[in-house]
Amino acid sequence: MLDTVTLLTFLAMGILLCFYGFRMFRFSMALAGFFMGFQAANLIDSLFLLENIPEKMRSNWEFFFPIILGLLLAALSYALYKKALFFITVFFTWYSIVKIFLLYIIKTQNNLKLVVSLSPDKVAKLTDGSDTAQNLISDSQMNSFMSVIPGSSDGQKLLAICLIALVIAVIVGLIICAIQAPAIKIATAVIGADILRDVFLGTMGMLYGWKSLPSFLETVVDQGLHNGWVSFFVWAALIGSGVTVQFKFGDD
Repeated sequence: MLDTVTLLTFLAMGILLCFYGFRMFRFSMALAGFFMGFQAANLIDSLFLLENIPEKMRSNWEFFFPIILGLLLAALSYALYKKALFFITVFFTWYSIVKIFLLYIIKTQNNLKLVVSLSPDKVAKLTDGSDTAQNLISDSQMNSFMSVIPGSSDGQKLLAICLIALVIAVIVGLIICAIQAPAIKIATAVIGADILRDVFLGTMGMLYGWKSLPSFLETVVDQGLHNGWVSFFVWAALIGSGVTVQFKFGDD
């Protein structure tokens, strides 16, 4: 789960991106760069690096590596903010697509025999603390789609998914850069809403483990954390609100 400081930081970042992304475009690119770097570091840790880090250094590595990579990408995005729009959009689109299929392979195969075998803690980190947040598509529907993906093994299929997602992401990035202002408002609203969705799930996770939580709130928190439709509608409502605010007041 995300800790309180991270939740508050992401809350501020999400609000600024979702509702003020175009008005504060250069700063927004820095925030988006930090978020992408933070998420990328967690993904890299989970898939490749953490098992190779000495156990006594893992806690410090897990804490500092995402922050350092996030700050580096934030500084780069601020300096190259116009070009950063393309790369941030490409990474966000690629990451979102690959994550859905990666989680499906983990869930259906119980472990992932690709680069490493993921532990339950790593799976929880990839799912942002919600074990069913990605279950909006049924297993049968996803299985039908997976069957047409090239490759005979999970590894080959995931590689194909990565390449397909990259092509889609580049197309989306080019469209965003071509349309400019309207697309920037939509893109920053979507990225901001995704950050705020993570904050929502993280908050529900913290409340779920709170022993003194009033009984009448237990069902609400349980649904918020474990019902994928709840997080989906929260995310969709935030996107709609962010886009509305940015198109109505974004040019003021």
